[in-house]
Amino acid sequence: MGARLTVKQSAQTQASVIARHRYLEVLHQFTMNQASMTSVDDICWNIAKTAIGDLGFVDCVVYLISADGEQLIQRATHGDKNPVEREILNPISVPIGAGIVGTVAKTGVLELINDTRTDDRYILDDSFRCSELAVPILHEGRVVGVLDSEHPDRHFFSDEDVKLFTTIAALASTRLDAALALERLKRQAEELDTARRAAESASNAKSRFIASVSHDMRTPLTAIMGYAQLLMDDVGSERQRNEWQQAIVSNSEYMTGMVGNLLDMAAIESGRLSLSLEQIDVTAWLANVISLVGDRASRKGLELDVIADINAPKTWISDRSKLNEIVINLLTNAIKYTLKGRVTLSIAQAAGKTAPLFVLRVTDTGIGIAKDLLDQVYEPFTRVHDERQFTAIEGAGLGLSIVKTFVDALQGQITLTSTLGIGTTVEVQIPMIAEDLAATRPSLLRAPHIDKAPRETDLRPVAALSGATIVVCEDSDTVASLIKIVLEREGAIVHTAPNGQEGVALIESAPAAVDLLVTDIQMPVMNGHEVSRHLRKTGWRGPIVALTAFAAVEDERRCQEAGCTDYLTKPIDVNAFPIAIARHLTRKKDHSV
Repeated sequence: MGARLTVKQSAQTQASVIARHRYLEVLHQFTMNQASMTSVDDICWNIAKTAIGDLGFVDCVVYLISADGEQLIQRATHGDKNPVEREILNPISVPIGAGIVGTVAKTGVLELINDTRTDDRYILDDSFRCSELAVPILHEGRVVGVLDSEHPDRHFFSDEDVKLFTTIAALASTRLDAALALERLKRQAEELDTARRAAESASNAKSRFIASVSHDMRTPLTAIMGYAQLLMDDVGSERQRNEWQQAIVSNSEYMTGMVGNLLDMAAIESGRLSLSLEQIDVTAWLANVISLVGDRASRKGLELDVIADINAPKTWISDRSKLNEIVINLLTNAIKYTLKGRVTLSIAQAAGKTAPLFVLRVTDTGIGIAKDLLDQVYEPFTRVHDERQFTAIEGAGLGLSIVKTFVDALQGQITLTSTLGIGTTVEVQIPMIAEDLAATRPSLLRAPHIDKAPRETDLRPVAALSGATIVVCEDSDTVASLIKIVLEREGAIVHTAPNGQEGVALIESAPAAVDLLVTDIQMPVMNGHEVSRHLRKTGWRGPIVALTAFAAVEDERRCQEAGCTDYLTKPIDVNAFPIAIARHLTRKKDHSV
């Protein structure tokens, strides 16, 4: 009996020695493999395949903590979850603290579960197994991952297995931590490179944009300066001089619109885009728009047609500046890319779901746009045509981007269809706004823009200016002189001050005698906001009209908070400005303190 026990013990000892020898061989090979590895994936798959797979375990998963530190991510597996080389079947993530592996990641303490049926933390992955061994991968006391193995049998994992897994985790931890650090650095480098390339692209796009804006500003400026010089030289016939004067006005309006366009782009980028509604005479508006772009078509030998449906509205309420930019950009784009033939602008009225629609359609016989590029046409600073073919074409690639944004702001829709070599059609549908909107939403309305000299009916409100005493605070002598001339020709008595302090002194010397204050915002000594706050604090209740070169929503809000009655932007329209001022003088004067 004793001899048989000795033989049995000897066999067990021999088996143990063989197993230990096998463990050492695998660990040696694992360590040798790791010595040359710098990739996280290489290290993880070396753990799963070499260290665990070669030892005959049926299952192993290497988890690593996610970059945000919130999850355990499966990075390598051995067993049923690894049907193909370095492929994980249905990979899962486990929140830190959840399940057995999540608990190990949170505590840094290994877990040996002999019967998972009695442990509520067990998370079923590919198939149910009774035994589970989860060992933390620690580096300098910090958990970087978890080495997890399961087996169908209960009480499968021995103390030797625990030692083996712990040894493997320890051997891998330092190199794995270094590889993770390198992976983070590479990811950061890639992100920085992506950001750099994006910044370079944006910089190049904006450089092109600045160059294009410079070009587009210089063109009308050349006309303004040239015709102004001719007028100063007193040359030309009366007809020519009238044409030059109109050209100066038209090009000035174009530049004003461009500046407004740039301000709107800034508002778009900051998420602040406001509407400024007014009643529009469609015929006069169209004539003004065509006058701004007609020369471009003529210079290229193109026909520019305007077709108005018999049912097209005669007047409507909308945002003039945004409509101008929509139509001018569409027509300009069409003219740019039409080499011969015609460009047609048509207007009509259509039925909408809740309100009638104002329909604008621009059609050209141009080069067209490839079907696969249609999705890009609304991206800012982007041209979808070959720039080598159209190097002489001006424009920053903002046109259709601005159009789309403005159409959206007006709650409209835009559609574009195009065929290469045949042409392009862009249709814009904008809801018509009832004329009584002015009464229900006065905050949206601004001083009207006048395309031509005001009609007699327009001049009636100006009568309120006759005999009115107005103080103008403006540090620009030229602008102050212009305002003085414009208001005095309507019968107003105008006193000017070069800064806010002197303007306040004028009013405080005889507060009851002053009917209205016009104040610039940006002034030395005392700015417009300070002037308004001071006068309201001292009890002066007269109208205060802010005049500023800024045109953002935030600027208007600051003026209102300072106590201003109204807010007008530069440059002023010499016909519309007195109307805007006069409307504040129609009430009974009461400026008492």
